[in-house]
Amino acid sequence: MDMGLAGIKMAAALFLILALIFLLYYLLKKYGHKAGLGRSGSEYLQTKAVMSLGPRKNIVVVRFLNKYLVLGVTDTQINLLKEMDADHEQEQDFSKVLNQKSSDLDST
Repeated sequence: MDMGLAGIKMAAALFLILALIFLLYYLLKKYGHKAGLGRSGSEYLQTKAVMSLGPRKNIVVVRFLNKYLVLGVTDTQINLLKEMDADHEQEQDFSKVLNQKSSDLDST
């Protein structure tokens, strides 16, 4: 009888520990990027768009500092297709621009 109770306590403790691990994993996955724990650890290099051209062939637009780079990416190489200056006005948040424009309309 005593062994059965010990087994139940051990199973409950194991379940609690596993539930805590899964909860931690979920929270890190959901909110980790806000704390700087995401996969894209660099604030200077951001992927803006990816277009697939076929199996393992993509065109990728990345922003590095104040430049947009259009890259052709395959299994064996990465080629720079185009480089453009990034306009800082384009990087505003949509909701901020919408609020600003609607307040401009309300004031007139």
